[in-house]
Amino acid sequence: MKRLVLLGSAVVLAALAIAFVFLSHGHRTGESAAAQPGEGVEYYTCPMHPSVIQYRPGRCPVCGMTLVRKISGRHDAAGEHRAAGEVIVTDEGRVRADITTFAARMIPLSDSVSVPGVVAFAEPSRSVVAARGRGRIERLFVNRTGAVVRKGEPLLSLYSPDLVSAGEEYLIALSGTDESVRGELVAASRKRLTERFGLTASQIARLGRDRDPKGPAVYYSPIAGTVIRKSVVEGEYVDEGTMLFELADLSRVWVIASVSEQEIAFVRPGEPVGVTVEAYPGLLFSGRVGFIEPSLDADSRTLRFRTELANPEGNLKPNMFARVLLKPAPRPALVVPASAVLFTGRRPVVWVESEPGHFVPRTVAVGVTAGGYTEILSGVEEGEMVASSGGFLIDSESQLESPAGREHVVHQK
Repeated sequence: MKRLVLLGSAVVLAALAIAFVFLSHGHRTGESAAAQPGEGVEYYTCPMHPSVIQYRPGRCPVCGMTLVRKISGRHDAAGEHRAAGEVIVTDEGRVRADITTFAARMIPLSDSVSVPGVVAFAEPSRSVVAARGRGRIERLFVNRTGAVVRKGEPLLSLYSPDLVSAGEEYLIALSGTDESVRGELVAASRKRLTERFGLTASQIARLGRDRDPKGPAVYYSPIAGTVIRKSVVEGEYVDEGTMLFELADLSRVWVIASVSEQEIAFVRPGEPVGVTVEAYPGLLFSGRVGFIEPSLDADSRTLRFRTELANPEGNLKPNMFARVLLKPAPRPALVVPASAVLFTGRRPVVWVESEPGHFVPRTVAVGVTAGGYTEILSGVEEGEMVASSGGFLIDSESQLESPAGREHVVHQK
């Protein structure tokens, strides 16, 4: 019997506890999510969560922000009709919400854009040494990739039967006795040795002096630079046109960079650019925009351009990744603080103070953002006051005072 009494008491206590929790929860829910109060009723709400409505001071149960005191159905002192979407802020509310204003003004605006790039060989500074005829590589004077050579330095010697035949023809022309055709034959033979087989004027003069066309011909470096490719070894037989060496002058390099469609306006021929690479942090290489490709890449939707840089120390290596900084000359622009532009819907909006304490939303078209300012292309006139801080709280107040689910009716200029 005693056990039954104890069990009954426990059931009663549990029921009372459940009822207390249910009633407490229902009371708080009704207080924080009540319907819009009637006109003239004092209530408290959260600027960030307008659906929270209570009838005494406190904190928002969602975000913990201090609730703001309001009176439903409030109008301005003169009782005039408000513009659609207009919000009236008292001096007290202005201080509590930390609302500040800024006069839209014209200033010199310059934006900088950093885009990715890659270091590449400067094409005019590259040269290929190819076999001028069939033959055998007798000797390589430069026998490794990466070797630095001077212009005119010997690279290799090649024995070519075709070259031997051309040398013999030149000697026969020199020995001709018919003066009427001798000059023409000599000129034609010399031209063939120069243009077809790549002999220098001194080599042709030595051939005429020594009268020995059967030795191998030595070929020299056409530029001062670095051997970036060596394709033959001593004793190898080659055909006419075989690539033997590829040389590049690395004292100047290209940097190839890409910009998106939105950044194309920043790329102008001759504009100064700065280039950095991870290998040398803090070191800035200066150049100018050179060639700009005439069309976008169809896959990446980017536009490529290049700049040429002096590289006397050889710090910039081809295929290095780089960052290219574009900084066009300043231009006049109408601006507001970047914090004044709200992206809360389909269009950017600023809150314009049409008269003291009266804020109306205005759709704007924006340009670039630089130095904490955003360029205004349309929607605001120079000298108009906009909310530079506290705009989100004004926007929340506007949503609270508007019918549920309705978008702002935004004033256009």
